[in-house]
Amino acid sequence: MEAGLLLDCMTGKEEVLVQGKSFFTGRLSGRAFVLSICGVGKTNAAHGTTLLIERFRPSQIISIGVAGAYPSSGLEIGDIALAEQEVHGDEGLLLGESFRGMDALGLPLVRVEGKEFYNRFPLSIPPALEAVRKGVFITVSSCTGTIKRGKEMEELFQGICENMEGAAVAQICTLSGIPCTEIRGISNLIEDRDGSPLNKKDLILASEKVQEFLLRLIEGHHIFPP
Repeated sequence: MEAGLLLDCMTGKEEVLVQGKSFFTGRLSGRAFVLSICGVGKTNAAHGTTLLIERFRPSQIISIGVAGAYPSSGLEIGDIALAEQEVHGDEGLLLGESFRGMDALGLPLVRVEGKEFYNRFPLSIPPALEAVRKGVFITVSSCTGTIKRGKEMEELFQGICENMEGAAVAQICTLSGIPCTEIRGISNLIEDRDGSPLNKKDLILASEKVQEFLLRLIEGHHIFPP
């Protein structure tokens, strides 16, 4: 669902299976391109990203998917958002109602070139995307299912939306020294949920919107220079 349009547009497409994960090699708008379908969650994302880097040696990584928008973000279903930073939203210390990040424990998640990274990881923003709605994305292991918790998360990290993979991809890219850009379509608004699955039509809409957006950028050489 989150990669079908991209796959349809790839030429010379071949599937490579590595450790149970599918990678599709081919070309998009004349550029060599590898599409990795990682799966849901941080572990799958880190695994897929590591395999992608080790096997295919990309010069740039674009992470796409869907996200849930926080109550005060102003984002609506189908909107496109660009990550300025990715944050591990539940790596740290929970003290009653308060949460402290990895810096409170003195345990950086990454040390590279003399710099320490705790919960936050920077992302690359190509000049052509300056006008796109930008902000901090938060990666969680459990989707937020109440407005109260959504407000707490956006206030704690100044975030605009949440997902389940982005910070893991950004962390691996930071370790590898590869620029990473993250673009997501808004599939749902954080609200008081009853435990039901998200609306599939909204998920499909958000997935298609972000793929269409990426295809326009690639075709216009806005995200992969010629």
